[in-house]
Amino acid sequence: MSTFTLELALRFAGMILTGLVLANFVAAKRWRYAENLAGSTVIVRQVFYVHCAYIVVIIAALALLCLGWPGLLLKGEMSRVLCVFFALFWGSRVVVQLTYYDRELRRADRGWDIFFLGVFLVLSAVFTLAAVFQ
Repeated sequence: MSTFTLELALRFAGMILTGLVLANFVAAKRWRYAENLAGSTVIVRQVFYVHCAYIVVIIAALALLCLGWPGLLLKGEMSRVLCVFFALFWGSRVVVQLTYYDRELRRADRGWDIFFLGVFLVLSAVFTLAAVFQ
């Protein structure tokens, strides 16, 4: 697989990751994070929001890397290790969605469920290809 094709795939992944960053803000309103956490202790709310913020920042940074400098993910051992990590990271997200999330909720929002499964499968595939063919 050519470097050009891999860079194009990583840029596509960057666009998907940008969409995931935006989706996190939509999710906060849709699932009423503040309302659902209102009965929690202060520390649980704070930890939840800090974890969400850090995850969004990491996804945004990965999106920026994929969009702006995809070649950096295709040169050297460190780039291969990062690509393997992100392939496993996004692949594990598929497993979590299929095995952990409530089946009734997934069924009720089947369109979104399938959409996000596809997103995570594509991200896992892109990073796997980048790891294997660099």
